Amino acid sequence: MKKILLILLLAALLPFAAADAQNIALGERVPELKVPAWLDGQKPAATPRLTYVEFFQSSNAACITSLKQLRAMTDKLGTKLRVVVITQEKEDKIGPLLRPYLSPQISVAIDAGGKIFTAFGVQYVPFGVLVDSKNRALWQGNSLHLTSEIIDKSSK
Repeated sequence: MKKILLILLLAALLPFAAADAQNIALGERVPELKVPAWLDGQKPAATPRLTYVEFFQSSNAACITSLKQLRAMTDKLGTKLRVVVITQEKEDKIGPLLRPYLSPQISVAIDAGGKIFTAFGVQYVPFGVLVDSKNRALWQGNSLHLTSEIIDKSSK
């Protein structure tokens, strides 16, 4: 009986725990990117139809893997997709690691105060949000799960 009550209690509380996980709802507008500084002053290319906002932490190996995957995707998709990598780390620390990924389609925003992370409600990395030209969320989740197929579907 106690096990059943515990399961019911946990099931009742689960939606409240999940509701706080992210501040983003698909189809809704995402917070505006108010970027205090760009790595090497390199701002993103003119807005294409799709932008992927990638939240990054250098100590997380999955973030590095995700970045390699995103670089390959932008090489394949060209100007169809732009990627804005957001990090809370200092430029002198992450610069050597992230500079090789900079391109016309990939820029790195330095969010030293963590305001962008907070606005998006980021709870884990790698995490990202695919956004359309009207700043609406089309997809969100672990960046390692983003595929070219998802991007193709979203761009139609």
